[in-house]
Amino acid sequence: MKNEFDYLIIGQGLAGSILAYTLLEKGKKVMVLDEPKLQNCSRIAAGICNPITGRNLVRTWKSKELFTFLNDFYPKLEKQFNQKFFFQTPIYRPFQTLEQQQDWSAQEDKATEEVIYPKNRFLEENVNDPLGGLLIKNGGHLRTDVFLEAIKKYLIAKNAYQERLFDFDELILNKDSENEKVAYQDIKANHIIFCRGAADKTNPFFKKLPILPAKGEILHIDFDKDEKIIKKLNQIILNKGCWLVPYHNYLNGKAIETFTTTFRTGSTYNHDDWTLESTQEAKDEIETKLQAVLNLSYKITKQEAGIRPSTRTRYPLMGTHKDYPQMSIFNGFGAKGVSMIPYFASEFAEYLFTGKELDKILRINKWLLK
Repeated sequence: MKNEFDYLIIGQGLAGSILAYTLLEKGKKVMVLDEPKLQNCSRIAAGICNPITGRNLVRTWKSKELFTFLNDFYPKLEKQFNQKFFFQTPIYRPFQTLEQQQDWSAQEDKATEEVIYPKNRFLEENVNDPLGGLLIKNGGHLRTDVFLEAIKKYLIAKNAYQERLFDFDELILNKDSENEKVAYQDIKANHIIFCRGAADKTNPFFKKLPILPAKGEILHIDFDKDEKIIKKLNQIILNKGCWLVPYHNYLNGKAIETFTTTFRTGSTYNHDDWTLESTQEAKDEIETKLQAVLNLSYKITKQEAGIRPSTRTRYPLMGTHKDYPQMSIFNGFGAKGVSMIPYFASEFAEYLFTGKELDKILRINKWLLK
């Protein structure tokens, strides 16, 4: 039937988009309902994937599995969609302190195929890196806005997308029916999956989960094209206190330049303000951090804000509701969604199909029992 599906996914941010794609490619019938303004964070995110993170410069959890998967996943979709949105770009991480530098100097065995430890400063002009730093080779960034638009077109072509505001009052869960387990307005499905980002903080079925929304703000800036350092900044992601990522112009969905003077920089973390209004306080914070690492004049052209679906545990949340076997959630990826979601969408699909256990730290029922 036209409006009967295996899976009804609520939300077309990064989590909902990649999960929907994964399920469709595995032969399932999927419908995604989306209210675009609820997924603003996914669309403005810097989309950085970094295997070495934190003040202590440690490997991201499951970095080997995540990066092996994503470095195949995004290029495969670029080829499938005939669209450029994934940029495999090294990350230059200047040392913050002498102690940090000495730690790496004393333990050069930390240098792996993913990390180069330059003996000299990597960026000698205009960049405050007197202690040198690490060049992380296996990094990159996703143009999330371009990616999400490409996924949306794919979903529309598959008759798997509708733009609708989801109303919980119209959701019907049939415990006793084998066929119509989920009904929503004119849609029937065997299973519903919530991927609403920070909005799932108020989801009545999952309100006990440790979702901790975090507002983040970023700046778009333009540099003088004559600055020699700009060419080098186009070849890396700079990350010291804040990140600086090249932002290429697109025309009709295609990248039209390999060199740009436009960059994005940020970001802030605010757990108290969940509005999408840009603030002077965030602008000042980002500029202070940027000017501490970069001695270049620039012009701010735009400021944007989004709400990340972070969690108190700092790990994603996924699984099926203990009382409603036809209902699941796939959420809580925070600032690491670009790195984590492709791998975990595949894992979650296996969980849905076969019951394969999810990693213990991701499971939701321990929270629903509280």
